[in-house]
Amino acid sequence: MVVETCYIFQKNNMKRMRRILPFFLFLLYPASLVAVDVTEKLRIGGSLTFVYQSLEMVSGEINGSKNRDRGSLVLDFNISYSPFRDSELFLRASFAKGSGFNEEKSGYPFALRCNADDLSSDLHNINGRSRDNLQEAWFSKKFELRSVGSFKMTGGIIDSSAFIDDNSYAGDELSQFMNETFVRNPLANLPSYDLGFALEMERGPLRLKALAMGSKNQNEQMAKKDYLWIGSEIGLEIKSAFGTGNYRFYAYTTNRKFENWTGSCEKRLKGFGTSIDQEIKREAFGFFIRAGWQDDSARIDYERMISGGVSINGNLWGRKGDGAGIGYAYLTAPFRNPDIKSTEVIEAYVRFELISYKFLSSDLTFDYQRLKDRARPLGGTKLANIYGVRMNLNF
Repeated sequence: MVVETCYIFQKNNMKRMRRILPFFLFLLYPASLVAVDVTEKLRIGGSLTFVYQSLEMVSGEINGSKNRDRGSLVLDFNISYSPFRDSELFLRASFAKGSGFNEEKSGYPFALRCNADDLSSDLHNINGRSRDNLQEAWFSKKFELRSVGSFKMTGGIIDSSAFIDDNSYAGDELSQFMNETFVRNPLANLPSYDLGFALEMERGPLRLKALAMGSKNQNEQMAKKDYLWIGSEIGLEIKSAFGTGNYRFYAYTTNRKFENWTGSCEKRLKGFGTSIDQEIKREAFGFFIRAGWQDDSARIDYERMISGGVSINGNLWGRKGDGAGIGYAYLTAPFRNPDIKSTEVIEAYVRFELISYKFLSSDLTFDYQRLKDRARPLGGTKLANIYGVRMNLNF
């Protein structure tokens, strides 16, 4: 009986390995995948990303269980075309299998997502617009004005996080941190993949940005869900003997389209924040800081946030494509939030480059997250460790 059981176990494991092995070989040896600059004006690119995360509850449970594993596979595809000088027509679409812990039925117990990437549940009926997969479709034109500097206009289906609250060390969920609080400030309520218009100006070290975007409130209790988000950012790029530093400050507001705590009237979302990244050793080591505040007149999860961390480039050990980072974030909920008092997030990752050949690259990342929710009233603390693996193929 024991021998038969071992045989069945080994047989089932072999079946799983045969299903998984081709995928890993594809990432390690992607010779059949081709992506090139088709012409001087046309370029096609993208990425394939596999993520597997295991959640271990130290305090609290997930639907009666202490552990849960989830995975996802995402193909991002983009086309860039320049019809004339200093112009760009851009299309981006994503296709995903699996939603990881991002879908409700996973039982994920925290407000902050542990994988900020857009997964299967995010790519269906985007923003309630009856549109699947297509995330961005915009046109931009840049003008060089001698007395002012450069001036750029972008309009179409855009992602506001590409303009506001960017950060060199904490802004890419495909190669850096995975938790959403280290990818963008969750208090900024940045809308994505809807119609909008952005203006950008550069003059020397000064950067000015302004953006207006319409999106849709996902609150099913609201009769009218469409709202307007308006934001602006001022930034300063400083170059020194240490390296490059970017210092940004932004503010935003919406119209009155979000319910208050009693549901009796509609309020604005509004707030401000800062995003800083600074090299300490050029192309080797740097740190980042984020901070934000938002008004609590409307029903929100968090009122204040501060985060920071360090980023290390593989240049320190002679492998430019490698990298590592560690970050800490502390978020405070408004007093009227009946569920959460505060949240702490710790995340650390190390990334190893597997291949880099012409326009192809592949890397493997090991990620660790620790999330802690202090409940209100105190005594109902939720604490979890999340162990993750991410494999990328970029082209």
